[in-house]
Amino acid sequence: MTTGALRRRLYALAFVDEFGPVYAVWTLWFNDNDVSTGQISTAFLIWALIVLVLEIPSGALADRVDRRRLLAAAFAVRAAALSVWLIWPTVGGLLVGTTLWALHDALASGTWEAMIHDQLTAVDDERSYPTVMARISQFSNLGVAAGTLLGAVLLSERVGIVVGLATLGWLTVAAHAGSISLVTTMPDVRWVTDTGEPTSFRAYVGTLRAGVGEAKRVPVIGKLVVLGALLEGLFLFDEYVPLLSRTRGGSDGAAPLIVFVVWVALLVGGEIAARRPDVRGVTVGSALILGTGITATALLTEPVWTLALVAVGYGIQEVAWIPTDARLQERASPRVRATVTSVRGFGSGVVSMTFFAVVAVMSDGDDPTPGLLAALVLLAIAGTLVIAWLPGRMGSDPNRPSVG
Repeated sequence: MTTGALRRRLYALAFVDEFGPVYAVWTLWFNDNDVSTGQISTAFLIWALIVLVLEIPSGALADRVDRRRLLAAAFAVRAAALSVWLIWPTVGGLLVGTTLWALHDALASGTWEAMIHDQLTAVDDERSYPTVMARISQFSNLGVAAGTLLGAVLLSERVGIVVGLATLGWLTVAAHAGSISLVTTMPDVRWVTDTGEPTSFRAYVGTLRAGVGEAKRVPVIGKLVVLGALLEGLFLFDEYVPLLSRTRGGSDGAAPLIVFVVWVALLVGGEIAARRPDVRGVTVGSALILGTGITATALLTEPVWTLALVAVGYGIQEVAWIPTDARLQERASPRVRATVTSVRGFGSGVVSMTFFAVVAVMSDGDDPTPGLLAALVLLAIAGTLVIAWLPGRMGSDPNRPSVG
């Protein structure tokens, strides 16, 4: 497969994987079925706990088996999670589906990034990983935005055919057939990291120890793991936008439109990151602190449409996240790359658990604003650490054009 064809396949997979009309409004589905904001936050907390337990072991598994098939299995599990939610929209169904979704996240975390790096290495294009990953992030966000916009159109009373939230859910389940098909037909590039060792339990444990050890032993990798955990673990504010919109008197049709703006901002953030792969830590860290203040403004103001300011903070967070991930991937050893990435994912799970616990405890009825404001402190801390810890790109040339 040529480099161009490979990139197009990866971009298509990223788009289809995140295309889901129900993603922006699924919390409203449970809210309509008498599940409270506190119960939803508790489910989030359980999700984070399960991911926390499974994160690193699943990353080590991804360093021992075919990453394409592991991702396909993860997509199938997520489709099952959505199906459970649609069939059983109660607290019990929410918890069962959340458990399945957590399994998906654990299987996919680390596996996705490592597979992309392997695919690029196989065509001698690993140097382009930061730019390709930024583009992949853009196509993922474009998939979410397209699904969100479709959901908004189908929920709008101005459209001739108005569907319910359940229909959006089943459309999202059906989209998983595309992502499973695309990932299973990617080239088999296991030879990139294969040393001919048998995939035994002992080998699996050895990989697990080596990956965790590298994250602990190499200072720069350890710092990148912490930075990535904070940034990845705080991509959660959008989950509460539909509930915030409803508490401010917004219609169900308004919620996906606001979320759409958020995902457009992520597209813009991805474009900036793609064009500036050598961006310095002081630049993105300072911007992240500014974005934290803008997000706080969105939470403290009353009009529904000021929630769109969350988009500014999210876009800046994306600009910080992409180089943090790229600089970890280029420094991690190829044989344990997925495990090291999953160590970061473990930290992300800790951050997410803290986030959801704070929101669950501090929610004022169905209004999550107090908890969200408290969680913003973590994002400000992340900005400060990015300034201090984000290393330069390996082998970067300040005279070389940034756009790839």
